[in-house]
Amino acid sequence: MAELVEVAVPFPIFSTFTYRVPEYWRDKVQAGMRAVVPFRSRKLVGLVLACDPQPPEGTELKEIVEVLDEEPVVLPGLIEVGRWIAAYYFSPPGEAFRVMLPPGLLLKRADDGPARRFWPVRKQLGVVELASRPPDLTEKQAQAWELLSEVELPVLLTTFSRETGLSEAVLRALAKKKALRIGDVEIKRSPWKDYGRLYRHQPVVRHRLNQEQARVLDTIGLLLKERRFSALLVHGVTGSGKTEIYLNAIQSVLEQGLSALMLVPEIGLTPQAARAFRGWFGDQVAILHSALSEGERFDQWRRVQEGRSRVVLGTRSAVFAPVRKLGIVIIDEEHDGSYKQDDFPRYHARETAYKRCQLESALLVVGSATPQMETYYQAQQGDKYRFQSLQKRVMERPLPQVRIVDMRREFEKHGPGLVLSDPLDLAIRRRLDNQQQVLMLINRRGYTPVVLCRSCGHTEQCKNCSISLTYHQVQHRLMCHYCGFSRRVPDKCRECGKEYIFYLGEGTEKIQEILQRRFPEAEIDRLDRDAVRRKGAYDRILGNFASGRTNILVGTQMIAKGHDFPQVTLVGVLAADQALRLADFRAAERTFQLLTQVAGRAGRGEQPGEVIIQTYYPNHYALRYAGAQDYPTFYAQEAGFRSRFRYPPFSILANLLLQDRDREEVAKMARQVADKLKAFRDQLSTSQHMRIMGPAPAALERLREEYRFQILVKTTSRMELHQVLRQAVEELQTERQVNLRKVTIDIDPLTLL
Repeated sequence: MAELVEVAVPFPIFSTFTYRVPEYWRDKVQAGMRAVVPFRSRKLVGLVLACDPQPPEGTELKEIVEVLDEEPVVLPGLIEVGRWIAAYYFSPPGEAFRVMLPPGLLLKRADDGPARRFWPVRKQLGVVELASRPPDLTEKQAQAWELLSEVELPVLLTTFSRETGLSEAVLRALAKKKALRIGDVEIKRSPWKDYGRLYRHQPVVRHRLNQEQARVLDTIGLLLKERRFSALLVHGVTGSGKTEIYLNAIQSVLEQGLSALMLVPEIGLTPQAARAFRGWFGDQVAILHSALSEGERFDQWRRVQEGRSRVVLGTRSAVFAPVRKLGIVIIDEEHDGSYKQDDFPRYHARETAYKRCQLESALLVVGSATPQMETYYQAQQGDKYRFQSLQKRVMERPLPQVRIVDMRREFEKHGPGLVLSDPLDLAIRRRLDNQQQVLMLINRRGYTPVVLCRSCGHTEQCKNCSISLTYHQVQHRLMCHYCGFSRRVPDKCRECGKEYIFYLGEGTEKIQEILQRRFPEAEIDRLDRDAVRRKGAYDRILGNFASGRTNILVGTQMIAKGHDFPQVTLVGVLAADQALRLADFRAAERTFQLLTQVAGRAGRGEQPGEVIIQTYYPNHYALRYAGAQDYPTFYAQEAGFRSRFRYPPFSILANLLLQDRDREEVAKMARQVADKLKAFRDQLSTSQHMRIMGPAPAALERLREEYRFQILVKTTSRMELHQVLRQAVEELQTERQVNLRKVTIDIDPLTLL
């Protein structure tokens, strides 16, 4: 019997609220259920976090309106995870719990009348029960009754009619004669139909593990037997067979009566992973990611909640899947930036999984050929992760040979406008002659990234962002990749009116065009975000490449992650150094990771692989060590830079971003916030190692019509960081001098742009 409940409401406010429970609901309400609550002048659907909390003093409590669930929709362990996210990432609690549920279950505003349940269940009419056969049936009615007697009910009317050729009217006539009963049947929406084409003709093969793989799997097995929390980093070179280890580990977990959760970094990798998981575990697998329809996502989530799926495969938000008896969480390509949410709540799936495994006494396994610097550091220190390495590819296949081409020398030979160096051009020709495949990486979408006037130097800029517009030849539009703004391509310069429009640089569209002109006999396709906007396009593009119908695939970083194409023997990298020019302390790390990952796509079959990297900075250590696939040496050199300038893993960062349409207003707010932080730093920080830098305009100062200022906090004490931020936020909220909705706090940021 709960008289009071603590509720998180879907509203950007940094606190929870206590409500009284009407007598009717007191024996029904539980933590983890949704409830309709009055909030200010409206009714919201909130989440009950606890029953009978300590009531606040001197406050008249309102009553909840209605409880929406018969059983909790959020498990007790996930309630604790949500509280941790709200505290650790300085997120409003309602936002932290919103991401745990399928869309629509928490953020819907309640109606004035009785609240709807907001369960996106889809139903159609079907035959739900068959009675005894009446004697007065027509020929078609008798045929329908006989067919129904041979199948498992329920059967949808539309499905029965389509498969038998008998009309729905025949079934309705049988219902009138009491020969059967028609009722509502819930439609189970499944995403599996979308995962059949990519590797349809490739059977699932369970490989015998080599000595290194067996050693890592034995370590995982020993940790699982302990049935307590532990975390393991598996650092394996590309092609070392990490996925096979993961599948065997999950099989072991299932045999122990436990459940498993595996995260992959991008939606695009789920078709390949789905095939392997479906082959191993059949109907036990559920898939969770944002590209599913709302109905598919809800049905998959409910399969997990009801215990019908004990293996979950998904992207970032799948870390909140309502898995019961969790035994293991595996995070593949743990270094990938897509594991960090880029809006509220700005959680990282790896850190969230770490906390969840702690709470549920489960094993966390994270794997990568290029671990994030912080993860590798923690494993080397032994304070957070255990460490295992895989130094060889499966079947003793050699790593690809890597050649770095100095484009300064190519420029001297061929002059401006050169895109393909002589070595890369020759290597592509050889692969085409030998019926082998080529991947070409240029991490830039569109046709050209800059459109300028050769007369006055004016460049086409986004009206909402401080960024150049990219020319997309397919749409014949100039487009902003941040806010989506687009305009037609001008015939004359908008500044001086002269007809000297020039398209500068290359993107994926232009590279595809150049390659098609150079190798007209080749089938060339493109894989980037523009090419996969239509549903099924990703499946079609990779399906054609997997089957060999496509000879050359041009793409952005989407082609660098996780794909396994045995016929790819050459990877070409264009403009390999472009990320090094970014004003971000992770620039070298990201460049190394991208080049190492894409190089790993070559030579995964019987033929050896080759990688050709074109650059104007051939001596940069990120490129040299990526070419050698030498992570430890890269880490050592990069760690020296990070240590000198006190960047992670040798410090802890928080980035505060303030945004407003009025530049003067946001600059004023930023100064007020910085002053407040410095005041509490001086008061609370005993280590004297906390630096507050800024405020200053962000590298991308204007975005989506708003000006952006940032404040960077560096410290060596996470406890002191949270104390200072918490005190500053509480005082700013009390004083109301700064609108906290315009302040974004990013803990452990992956980028400072």
